[in-house]
Amino acid sequence: MTKILNHIITLMLLMIVPFAFAQKEQDNSYVLESGINLSLPVHIQMYRSHRLGIGINLRIAEKITSTTEFGIRVEYDYRFTRKNYPAVPPESTVKERALYRNFSIFAIKPNIQFNLKRNWCLGAESGVGYAISDEDPKIGLGFVSEFNGPTRFGSCSGIYLGKYFSKNKVNVSLNLTNFVAHGHAENTLGLKFNYYFYK
Repeated sequence: MTKILNHIITLMLLMIVPFAFAQKEQDNSYVLESGINLSLPVHIQMYRSHRLGIGINLRIAEKITSTTEFGIRVEYDYRFTRKNYPAVPPESTVKERALYRNFSIFAIKPNIQFNLKRNWCLGAESGVGYAISDEDPKIGLGFVSEFNGPTRFGSCSGIYLGKYFSKNKVNVSLNLTNFVAHGHAENTLGLKFNYYFYK
């Protein structure tokens, strides 16, 4: 299901972006947003070992029409292991030790956002992600059994629904994101709290 969602988002971006540029208005403007991410894993594999993720994101976009923005988002997330996890024997492999170590994910994702009525927005994004384990940078997310080996690079996609507050300067959004590699996805559900700067 997640692989299908990832393909749908990518196809949607490929189809909408050329149309959006064709409809571009003369007096376009740019948007810069930045804020913090809070998320939890919702896939059973990662949920067994990790919990809260915190991070930052930066998005630069161009207003193509009055309701459509096309841009790129750069994200960094750091995910913490759950507090009560089984003791890891000293003779464990790197993969086994990495299962209960914190890790980071960097992502770069082209993004399209539709600004709806009543200050709501809907967006989709798809790009590439890079994972780094605190146990060993070479393993990335290789601790996930389905990945079957070191996994540093993967595709990152997401969809989100948000609302503007405080004279459209603050945006709070609910995000469903994933990291896909070797045909397997790890999903997270979280909130973004962003502040918008308009140029």
